[in-house]
Formats: sequence, C-alpha cells, structure tokens
Amino acid sequence: MTVQSRIQRASSYQSIAKESRVLAADPYELVAVLFEELRETLDQMIGSARRGDDARMYQHRGKALAIINGLDESLNFDVAGDLAQTLHIIYSEAAKRIQMDGRETCVERVESAREMIHEIEKAWTAIAPFH
Repeated sequence: MTVQSRIQRASSYQSIAKESRVLAADPYELVAVLFEELRETLDQMIGSARRGDDARMYQHRGKALAIINGLDESLNFDVAGDLAQTLHIIYSEAAKRIQMDGRETCVERVESAREMIHEIEKAWTAIAPFH
C-alpha cells in the first residue's frame, strides 16, 4: 500500500467518524462540532496562506465562511435576544476578517478571527449539556 493510499484511507475513516458523530449529535453537540470544524478549517487556511498555497487557502476560506454563516443563521433572536445580537456581530466581524484580501496581513487577520471564535467555542463547551 502506497503512502498516498494510506493517507486517503485515513482521511476516509476521519470523514466517516465525523459523519457518525454529526448524525448522533443533539443540537448542542452539533454546534460544538461546527465550532471544532471551523477551528480546524481556519488552522488549515492559515497554514495554506503561510505556504503561499492560494488555491487551498481560498478553498478553506469558503468552507470557514459557510460554517460561520450556518452558525449565524442558527441564532434565535427571539429567545436569546441581546446574546444572539452580540454573537451575530462577532460572527460578522470574523467573516469580514477572513474575507479581506492581502496576503501580507492574511495570517494575522485569520488568527484574530480564530481567537474570536475560539472564545465563543470555549464558552459553549462550558455551558453545553454534554453527556
């Protein structure tokens, strides 16, 4: 078995594990999975930017923006009120930082967006009722 086929097989197993986790998730855990996936995607975007791999960087950027959009769309303003509005502002700012062009500051902007999201992720895991 070649190294490439081993990598592909490992990637397939990881995908299956993530899909299984999502299918079995309750709403709180599903949001936690989204935060985890967003953090990993932003890390990959930063790595791609540092390597000068623009194609991968833009691919990861698209995925990160889709996850942020999903988190933002899931906000319940009727129930959460001011908290939902605050999260909406944070998600919008993180998306703006991720979208800005200019390689020289890309890594710093994405790192700052990652930190913003990570703070929300930490708070979510602290309050979410995981089993």
